[in-house]
Amino acid sequence: MVKILENVYSIDHSADKNHSMESWILDCKEGTILIDGGMTPEHVDNIATELKSIGRKWSDVKAILVTHKHGDHVKNLPKLVALTGAPVKAQELEAPLIKAAVGVEVEGLKDHTVLPWCGGIELIHIPGHSEGNSSYYLKKYKAIIAGDTIFGDEKGVLSAPPEKYCLDVKQASAGMSKLLDYDFDAFIYTHGLDIMKGAKAKVKALVDECS
Repeated sequence: MVKILENVYSIDHSADKNHSMESWILDCKEGTILIDGGMTPEHVDNIATELKSIGRKWSDVKAILVTHKHGDHVKNLPKLVALTGAPVKAQELEAPLIKAAVGVEVEGLKDHTVLPWCGGIELIHIPGHSEGNSSYYLKKYKAIIAGDTIFGDEKGVLSAPPEKYCLDVKQASAGMSKLLDYDFDAFIYTHGLDIMKGAKAKVKALVDECS
């Protein structure tokens, strides 16, 4: 696990250097928040290890936020809900799709819903990768946890989501510009090297390239 911002931790689930994959822990004063849960038993073990490393238990997890319905983000939800008793939340179009996929109750959130933890966590709905694909804006930290809204590589070179993984690749590419409405310096995402400084300029360059 890497502490990437104050009280914000990334959990590396990467099987190898060519396939990076993360989920995240936010250790808020209101409780601990997990964003995305991975897909294998090893990923659950990774989360357990990292919770322990910051002095937290499964019972400290207040909520599980999900970026979208794809298996590498949601397959572990039944196990994680059983371990934590925490509610699962996702964008309102994605919520029933996640429930259908893995059988857990999911609270649907509207675009721009601000959850009152860690100084405010705002859901940003950016469809295209999936119907309810979303990123989360951490206002206090000037950071975006993007999930799969944007991909990248191990050098932090950003790219639009690959067409083979998208419901509507044109919509996904066009939607990236919505991130530029936010004041952020750090950009944290599932597949690629997180950018901890000067990220907005890099996202803008990608948006301009794809427009």
